[in-house]
Amino acid sequence: MGKLTGSRDLRTTLLLAYGLLIGWMLAMGFSFNLWSTDRLLQDVESSNRALAHAIGLETEAWLQDAMQAVETLAHMEAVRRHDLQALPAIFMPAFAARPDALMVFLLDRHGVMRYHYPEGPGSTVGWDFSFWNYFQAAAQADGPVLSKGWLSPKTGKPVVTIAMPLKDEGGHFNGLVAINLSLERLSDVLRTVAGEHLDLRLYDATGQLIAASGPLIPLDPTFRLAPEEAIPPRLSSDPQGRTWLVTSLFLPRTGWRILVRRPADEALATLYMFQRAMLLLLLLVLVSGLGFWHLLTHQALHPLGAIARFSRELGERPASASASAILRLTDRRDQIGHLARSLLWMQGAIQQRLNELRTLLETGRTVLGSLETEEVIATILEQVQRLLQVRTCALFTLDERTGYYRVRAVQGLSPDYARGLSFHPDDPRSPTMQAIRTGRPAQIADVEVEGYPELRERARREGFRALLAVPLMARHAPPAALVIYRPDPHQFTEDEISLAWNFANLAAFALEHAVLYARSDMLLQQQTRRLETLIEHLHDGLIMESRDGEILYMNRRAAWWCGLEEPCPPGCASRVAYESLLQRFSPSGDIPCVLEKATEGVIEGLWRAGNTTRDLRIQSIRIQGAGDEPLGRILVFQDITSERELDRAKSALLSAVSHELRTPLAAIKGYTTTLLAEDVDWDPAARREFLQVILEETERLTRLVNNLLDLSRLEAGALVLQRQPYPLDAILARVKRDLRGESHPISIQLPPDLPPVDVDPARIEVVFRNLLDNAIRYTPPGTPIVVSATVADGMVIVRVHDEGPGIPPEHRERIFDRFYRIPGHIRTSGAGLGLAICKGFVEAHGGRIWLAEDGPGATFLFTLPIWEDKDGRADSDRG
Repeated sequence: MGKLTGSRDLRTTLLLAYGLLIGWMLAMGFSFNLWSTDRLLQDVESSNRALAHAIGLETEAWLQDAMQAVETLAHMEAVRRHDLQALPAIFMPAFAARPDALMVFLLDRHGVMRYHYPEGPGSTVGWDFSFWNYFQAAAQADGPVLSKGWLSPKTGKPVVTIAMPLKDEGGHFNGLVAINLSLERLSDVLRTVAGEHLDLRLYDATGQLIAASGPLIPLDPTFRLAPEEAIPPRLSSDPQGRTWLVTSLFLPRTGWRILVRRPADEALATLYMFQRAMLLLLLLVLVSGLGFWHLLTHQALHPLGAIARFSRELGERPASASASAILRLTDRRDQIGHLARSLLWMQGAIQQRLNELRTLLETGRTVLGSLETEEVIATILEQVQRLLQVRTCALFTLDERTGYYRVRAVQGLSPDYARGLSFHPDDPRSPTMQAIRTGRPAQIADVEVEGYPELRERARREGFRALLAVPLMARHAPPAALVIYRPDPHQFTEDEISLAWNFANLAAFALEHAVLYARSDMLLQQQTRRLETLIEHLHDGLIMESRDGEILYMNRRAAWWCGLEEPCPPGCASRVAYESLLQRFSPSGDIPCVLEKATEGVIEGLWRAGNTTRDLRIQSIRIQGAGDEPLGRILVFQDITSERELDRAKSALLSAVSHELRTPLAAIKGYTTTLLAEDVDWDPAARREFLQVILEETERLTRLVNNLLDLSRLEAGALVLQRQPYPLDAILARVKRDLRGESHPISIQLPPDLPPVDVDPARIEVVFRNLLDNAIRYTPPGTPIVVSATVADGMVIVRVHDEGPGIPPEHRERIFDRFYRIPGHIRTSGAGLGLAICKGFVEAHGGRIWLAEDGPGATFLFTLPIWEDKDGRADSDRG
């Protein structure tokens, strides 16, 4: 373990987490600040716009009222006629009705002042005002005209003029009537509305400041509204650096514009307070974080670093790891202290395990150093005493001769006691037998409390109070158990049991190793032979089986032997295939021993499925690994039917041919020698008799040779048939004449309308001759033989029946096999080829031959095809 990098340091992780927290807070505060600023600006702008709208409405109403007054004056007849005598009476009430009016006047069409009210002081009657913008605008307009703001030369105050053009009867411009209004009233209204916080300004259509709530001078060019300022930004700063929230509203009727300016520091006071609070909170978090980091570093990170260094040293050098750095931490009552105390406890446990491991390794070297069984057992018990620090222990093994477990070797027990101690494997009370049966350690903490009477008596005699029995788990060694005794009551701990069991496993392995080493040469030779057998028989049925009885591989040939449609998939239990196989296989030996017990061996027998019978050989081959560990086995299925038939055929051929040849040859040789003898003169009758015997034996040899040749042609597929339509009665007549069977009456019962058959007459004669010859030879003399025929399904069914002993049921299936003769029923000579040739000839014609089930006697039936003409009709007239 190396030094922690930055990416793996806990401090880096905590700093990153703290940075993420601060970043999250800043992001949230900044987002809220943007949102709240935008929301406040929207609210302030809405308020400003509402205020500007109200001022605009009031201003436009004031101007509209003035315009209506001017329009009223313009419609008066005296005003239209410029009746100077009547004008004072008209202008004076109009002037008095408007306190904001400065002057009501009349200009002619040339712009000359004709009259104004009030009349003095400083009358301007007769002056030319045609250059004024409102005069020029009125000359072109049909309705009231509003002038731009201007300063009154008399009062020096801002004024606005509202003029109404006058038209003559022809609709031509005939001057105007106008009123000058003071704009101070608007400034007063704006100051009243603005109060102390707002700045309200009113500009005319030309951008001149005409009214303001503040100390601004109306119509001062300095405060003129620039075109780009017509729609000011939401936030703007004045030359003094103060920020304002500005809202602009355009008055469409007059073309004037109202500006509402609100100080930003007052409008956004809540937002500024929130920002200051966020800064203060951030400062507090930073200061708290520094304090927390200081506390975390000294109270957690530094102790954890010391614990980590000690843990690393403990992993690299457990024997020399120094615990001084964490001893001061063990007094703490928190998790750090608990972790430090746990590490110290772990250091002690590791030291103990290392000592146990060194002892086990030393024991292993001692045990593995010897292959002598008794020496190995003695070493095991000595090392058990040393390892567990006990005085008494014993090794129990199975005595295969008596079937009881006895003491094989002992340390600390009296010899007489050890010799007389034995346990039956099924003893339910013995802890030793319990350990062997269950494969788990068994213990008794106090014999006086938990033991049965016999055990308590033995314990008192030998001086032990507690015992522990540990099974020796060996695959190839005999079952055994290691028993450890203590003189005091003692509950064996899990560590003690685990240590004893580990040692027992090591001892069992050493004992097994000693046994297997002696067999290594033999096992190696067996493995070589099994491998050769596997390679040589891969073309046969093959099953590879694991040591757990599961099929690893099965080819289709093996599946066919087992009667399965498809091979069993890997992982399938092998008993599925074997149970199906046993339904078809009749072994000559103990097949469960070969199949179910997974032992090696070869077994042969007959395999039957329906009408199919095969000679089957099953070979079981065990497969072992490099360490002689059984890996499984291979089952090879070999079809040895051909081998067995060949063996039987060879034996039958040799026996039959030798017998059939020896008898006629001996007769021919004897009679020929007799005829050639010169010392005897035989009369013609005797010579004729001798020659007749020679002729019969020669015909017998000829039939034997012909049968062998016909059988050879049938097996080789070289038989050629000369088929022609032929009457069946003609064939039977020749056969009956040639047989000369005077000892048995042969009855031929054929229907008169029997159609001719499509056959090779010579071959069918052989069929009839062989069947009748067998009937004559195997039935008592004088019993009748009946040959009959019927027609069914387009075939002629021929029936040959005798009244002899018949064919035993167990030989019916093989009666047509070549060289087969019924054992114990041979009464005459013969090679066992006749029925096999009959079967071959009949099947070559497309028929079949079989043995009927009815009795008494034997009844053979075979079918022959009916001859048909070119139209496909049977011809019953040919013959």
